[in-house]
Amino acid sequence: MNKAILFVLAVFLALLCASPGMALDKELPFENINIEFELLDRAGNLVTETDLRGKYVLLAFGFTRCAHICPMMVANMALTLNVTGKKAMGVFISVDTERDTPANAHAYASGFHESMMGLSGSHQQVRAAANNFGISFVVTKSHKAYTVEHTSDIFLIGPDGKLIEVFALNAPPLEIAEAMKTWQ
Repeated sequence: MNKAILFVLAVFLALLCASPGMALDKELPFENINIEFELLDRAGNLVTETDLRGKYVLLAFGFTRCAHICPMMVANMALTLNVTGKKAMGVFISVDTERDTPANAHAYASGFHESMMGLSGSHQQVRAAANNFGISFVVTKSHKAYTVEHTSDIFLIGPDGKLIEVFALNAPPLEIAEAMKTWQ
């Protein structure tokens, strides 16, 4: 029986390691991530990724009515901005285009740190940005519920506009700040 359990475990681990997107190492396929976007700021002005060049950017997708994940993710971005000595900013992109205006998204993000901005836009604009970053999101509405689910990664973009790293929402702020120091 022990051999059978070990065999099943070995097969499971082999399949897990061979599955796309399930690699156990830290390397990610960044060539599939396109950091381009065209979204709106709190004043309704068009903002693109080129407008953010010259500084490090921590970028994440979420929504302002999120009870647990988004506040932790955005707070983590704010803590990273506090500990880095680099010229940096945070960008929070709301995927809830029905309830979050660009002004709401900005008020939410800047409430965590003065160097953070919120962006949003039409469903098509947000969907295009999410697709470029490889982010999934879905809004489900029923008579009694309104649910938003989304990928919750933090993207670190260098001053040259190139993606440096993708972090989990709860990555230690010092680890994220350290990635800024090692960028060339």
